[in-house]
Amino acid sequence: MKEKIIGKVGELLPSLVEDIKAICNMDSRQDEAAPGHPFGKRVTDCLNKALEIAGGMGFETENVGNQVGIVSWGPDTEDYLACVGHLDVVDVNGVWKTDPFVCTEKDGTLYARGVLDNKGPMFCCLYALKALVDLGYEFPIKVKIIFGTNEETGMEDMKWYFKDHKFPKLGWTPDCKYPVIYAERGRAAYRYSLPKAEIGELFAFLNEYILNQNDLSASLGVDYSDEEFGKNQVRKVELFEEGDTCGMTLVSSYPASYSLDTLKESLEKLCKPHMSVSLDSNLDPVFFEKDTYLVKTLEHVYEEIMGEDGSAVTTTGGSYAKVVRNIVPFGPSFKGQKGIGHMPDEWMRICDIEKNAQIYAYAFYELMQGL
Repeated sequence: MKEKIIGKVGELLPSLVEDIKAICNMDSRQDEAAPGHPFGKRVTDCLNKALEIAGGMGFETENVGNQVGIVSWGPDTEDYLACVGHLDVVDVNGVWKTDPFVCTEKDGTLYARGVLDNKGPMFCCLYALKALVDLGYEFPIKVKIIFGTNEETGMEDMKWYFKDHKFPKLGWTPDCKYPVIYAERGRAAYRYSLPKAEIGELFAFLNEYILNQNDLSASLGVDYSDEEFGKNQVRKVELFEEGDTCGMTLVSSYPASYSLDTLKESLEKLCKPHMSVSLDSNLDPVFFEKDTYLVKTLEHVYEEIMGEDGSAVTTTGGSYAKVVRNIVPFGPSFKGQKGIGHMPDEWMRICDIEKNAQIYAYAFYELMQGL
């Protein structure tokens, strides 16, 4: 079956590339909410375009509240496999050599905002499903491609959708790196607040613990580490002013074994007399045992297609796996591909598009063999 999948993906590749170009030509940055458009009309239009393309491929589609798009194939089973990703993109930053919303092909590479994060990989999953359908595979369980619209700015789409819908039995989000990710760090945002009348304390705090520090986790006394994840990381320090209050926010990317209570207590120890620390938001860590069926199967799939070690790894990133149960991050970036998704001239090579589609088609197939 593996060779048949590889061959079929090759046949579908020209159409896959053209559809990635079409969806990347759409500006899907979040904008002002409007009636019927909870994250703005731009991303709603992009969602409807993705569903239109999928419907034209013969799939059943559903737009759920202009927040989540569902593409389905297979028998009407209660349990289902899922690929979960997003169509919203981050803002355009820096200087681009091409128009970020005109997908440009040059020397075998596509350039556009969202081509890697996450439109291209999601369409690789869509075409992976199409490959199995075209091969006449008899699905033992329903498969869904789930398009989100708010991953970059809160993941409220999936939190909302899964209040009333069943989580997938197994699946992945193509929004990280290879090989399979068995654990994600948690992500907690903290706020240091104090009266504006005491702003001198904020300046003193910044001078003592933030400015010219090479390691914020060490300077703030939260340099916890464990063997699986490594060291707690502190980043995204920003100042704020709200009414009579001012202060600073930061984000901690923390190992699964680190207690949020311990983290907060450590941050509080450095407070100046009029300062307080509060937890603004938190996304819990994701953790799967390495010997679970999902992780072991995706390791095997990666090794079969790539011919190299597929041992599961951890990540400092954050994905829909934090709010959608039973899925792990899996691709799309290959070893050595870093710092692409949120940067100017975001890119994805056509050969990598093809390889991703092969991996995802084989992953659907192999996961269904054990169900």
